[in-house]
Amino acid sequence: MSERIGRLCDELRIKLHGLDRRLESLKSNGVATFDHSQDALESQLDRVEQRIYDHRAAVEAANVRVKTWVAEKKSSLHDSHVLRKAHDKIYLLEAEADDAETYAAAAFELAAAAADEAILAVLQALLARNKADQASFPEMDDTFS
Repeated sequence: MSERIGRLCDELRIKLHGLDRRLESLKSNGVATFDHSQDALESQLDRVEQRIYDHRAAVEAANVRVKTWVAEKKSSLHDSHVLRKAHDKIYLLEAEADDAETYAAAAFELAAAAADEAILAVLQALLARNKADQASFPEMDDTFS
């Protein structure tokens, strides 16, 4: 495994662990919605929205890299080369490996962005549920204000 892929795997493991912790926190907050203030949920929502906004350029670039890699794979550009020397073959294989690693990094960035979008959706759902519960149980107004 290349050093670059090793780093990607480590980063993915860390990101997934963090995502798991955030989802567990949201899950426990969702179960105890009345115990969790509207302000705290909105604050968390703001942080996630800011993180998504901060990473938008990187996500757009990753999306372009993924689409480029897929288009090149579909067009079979790599397979159409006539290799005359072993050096050409090695160069082509190295280039293909570099492209695949770039694709893996871009796919990872897209997955991380999708995870942030999922957390955003959960927070929005919790806030919407709080508002619906508040409308159904007006005596809870003090909890959400």
